[in-house]
Amino acid sequence: MLPDVTKNRILDAGCGAGHLARELTDRGATLVGLDVSHEMLTYARDRAPNADFLQSDLRSDLQFDTDVFDGVVSSLAFHYVREWERLFRNLRDVLQPGGWVVFSVQHPHADFEEYDDAQNYHKRERVSAVWDSFGEEVEVPAYRRPLSTMITPALNAGFRLDRILEPTPTEEYRQADPERYEATRPNFLCFRFILPS
Repeated sequence: MLPDVTKNRILDAGCGAGHLARELTDRGATLVGLDVSHEMLTYARDRAPNADFLQSDLRSDLQFDTDVFDGVVSSLAFHYVREWERLFRNLRDVLQPGGWVVFSVQHPHADFEEYDDAQNYHKRERVSAVWDSFGEEVEVPAYRRPLSTMITPALNAGFRLDRILEPTPTEEYRQADPERYEATRPNFLCFRFILPS
């Protein structure tokens, strides 16, 4: 869903451990990664030493001038932000006209089915999961929401929906985990929005 990013200035909003940052800098992008977690930024700096990383919370205003980025990417980070109206206004402000936002989220159906504390699909709800990937268990809160409230804030901020994708597992995934490959429920949803020139 990404265009050619060679010589593009890209904002990785919620860069986590830097997997996407490394891929995009390898493709020739100049990248700035943001994450609220100091620990994640430590991983990201090791993984993508050619990128710049800043500790920043996507729930707050972004500390950049206007019109400085060609594109914004975000992989599975926006669901930690309660208010998407403000988020998309902030993204609009830092993008150049004609810029784009490509982001992935957990599929709203999967979120509703998998979170034990989800009650009403049609409402935005605070939910939580326990992570143990980095050692000790940590409760991680997030916000699940229906599909319409994933799209409307971007439209209200002046973006145009260019593409939506429900990814299916790859052949590589079949080789790595044949049992989970056969699952029939959707897991992720990807969007591409364009800021008109």
